[in-house]
Order: sequence, then C-alpha cells, then structure tokens
Amino acid sequence: MSHKDKTEVLVNVVNERRDDKASGDDLARDANYSRFHFIRVFQEQTGETPSECRRRLLLERAAHQLLHTRRPVTNIAFAASFDSLEGFSRAFRKAFGLSPSMYRRVEPLCWFLPAPNSIHFNPIIGAAVKLKPAPEAKERAPMDLTDRLIDHDMWLTKRILEKAATLTDAQLDAPMSRPEQPVCFEEPEKTLRDVLNKIVFTKEVWLCGVYGREFPDASDTSAAGLLKRYTGAFADFGQLVKKVRDDDLWDTNFVDVGCEPPETFTYGGMIAHVLTFSTYRLMVALREMQRLGVTDLGYGDPLTWEMGSTPATC
Repeated sequence: MSHKDKTEVLVNVVNERRDDKASGDDLARDANYSRFHFIRVFQEQTGETPSECRRRLLLERAAHQLLHTRRPVTNIAFAASFDSLEGFSRAFRKAFGLSPSMYRRVEPLCWFLPAPNSIHFNPIIGAAVKLKPAPEAKERAPMDLTDRLIDHDMWLTKRILEKAATLTDAQLDAPMSRPEQPVCFEEPEKTLRDVLNKIVFTKEVWLCGVYGREFPDASDTSAAGLLKRYTGAFADFGQLVKKVRDDDLWDTNFVDVGCEPPETFTYGGMIAHVLTFSTYRLMVALREMQRLGVTDLGYGDPLTWEMGSTPATC
C-alpha cells in the first residue's frame, strides 16, 4: 500500500468514528492494528496522533458551523463532543485565538487550523479530506497590481452608475444593440439595466458564498438602488481581496455552500473570475451608454484613472 493510500485509510478510521468518542482500542481494532502500532503508524503518516487529529477536525467543523450556520454555540459545542460550553469555549479560544461568539462576528475566511499535514474538515462531504498541496510559495513582492485592479474597478463602476442616474427608465430598459451572455450558464443580459445589475450582483453573491451570508436582495435595480447596493458590496469585496492578498490566501480553498451542490473554489480563482467578467460588462456598459449619448466616460482605461486626467474617447 502506498504512503498516500495508507494515510487515507488511517484518516478514514478516525473520521468514521469522529462523533462516537471511540477509544484508542476501538480505532486500532477498526484498522486491524494493536493500539500501540496504530498510534505509531498514524503519527508516522500524519505527524499527529489519532486523538489530536480527531479533536482538530471536530474544532474545524465547529468553526465552519459558526461561520455558515445560525446554530446556537451550545449545540455546536455538544456536537463537537464537548461535555460543556465552557470546555468547548476554552479549547476553541486556545485553537483559534478567539471565543466562538467573537469568531462568528469576525467572519474569518477559513476554518482550517494549523496542521502538520494537509488533512482538514471538508463540509461538502462532511468528512476529513487530504487537500491537494498548494503550489510551492515563491518569494515575490507585494501584489500592488491587486490594489490597482480593484480600485479602478470601483472607480469606473461608480462613474457609470452615477451617469446611469441621468438616463430615463426607457433608456435603461431599451434592448441593447446585441444581447450579452458573458457567462454561459447565466441568463442573457438584454438591457443596460441588466448589465449594471449583474456588475453589482456578482460581487454581492460571491460575498455571500465566502461568508455564508443569506442570498442578497437584488430587487432594487433603479439607478439609485444600484448605487446604494454598490456602496456596500464593493467596499466589502475590496476588503476581502486585500485580506486575501495580505495573508497570501490566493491558493486557499473555500466552500461556496450557496451552490447546488456546494462547490470548492480558491480565493485567487474567484477574484480573477469576478474581475474578468466585471471588466467585460463595464466595457459593454460604456459602449451602450455612448450609444445613448453619454460621451464623457471615456473607454475605461486604467491609465486615465491613475493619472486623474479627463477620460479619452476613441
């Protein structure tokens, strides 16, 4: 049996008995080992003992439940095999550096604890999985480009939404010269209002996916409503991106439980996805607004934004 296969077998033994307080003898028997041999082999393969692994996985699951459910902390504590809320709170604070209630309010991006291996709780299957290792980190300068991309995206979106407020409802709802469907599994965007709504909604819905929030209310698609929604969503998204950059979480996974079924993404991939299609839609919006007579927005050049000059037109 290969090292990888042996590790998976041993972790599965612990994971399958994670909730029933199985003794070391029970786990060893399930793995067809003596207790001494089971503990030794498990530690050789994973870098931690079976009991350490089990307790860490239970705490990671508890952290995920704090972030993505409204379950009472007491219920989460008992589900994590603690006999009291006090004992759970002490262990949680020692592991995560925050009390359970504060952890829920802070909304960290990831529920993983430091580990000598890549075995962590995966909420999609409700079990422990050995994650693929992230690419080996390379020394690099801070990603100042991230700030420029995000800030330009915010600046241009705000300018477009402010100009949209000068248009009539008939103009916002007029059929575009050609419908757009930049993402194949989403509905076609047939009007300027559709495009502007999707620019804002995309960030709103990804924030819900990352933080486990309720689905956003996207019913107000008036120009004023879009600008109000923009203010909250873009500020939150900008902070999320800066957190990912500062903590180097580009290759870290998160689970979007809003998907059906839930799906796993990396923060870097998600951010690249959002900015790619935001840029596309912003270019569509500029084209349509120019067609409607708005000629002072330029063509979305980041150089114009950086230099603070008057937008150029082509």
